[in-house]
Amino acid sequence: MNIYDELKKLSWKKQAYFKWRFDLEFDQLKDKHTPERLAEILKVKTLNEYTKWEKSPEFLKLTNLVLSTKFANDIEDVYAICVENAKTGDVQSVKMMLELQKQIKQFNTESQKVQKTDDSPYDSLDVT
Repeated sequence: MNIYDELKKLSWKKQAYFKWRFDLEFDQLKDKHTPERLAEILKVKTLNEYTKWEKSPEFLKLTNLVLSTKFANDIEDVYAICVENAKTGDVQSVKMMLELQKQIKQFNTESQKVQKTDDSPYDSLDVT
């Protein structure tokens, strides 16, 4: 599941707000809009409607997706540092690298089990 695919399901205004809120614009060279400028772009007087939306389950789901992506990137950075330190013979880094590998492998195994499970009640129906 990709955050940009999930955002496509929203109105353009919610997409713009969410991208602004989490700094998800593709062009990272542009300065972030001020709240006032964003309100102009969204053609609203205030962002109150969107701050209320932040309390919704829909917003929470999207936020979790963004944070899990950032977490995965952080883990990747930590793993790369551990590998470099482990190559120099740092015993602590070797242990940490092996532990990270074990946990990543376990996570991947669990996520594959979840992906294979389909909750559709129609899958087991015999239509013949």
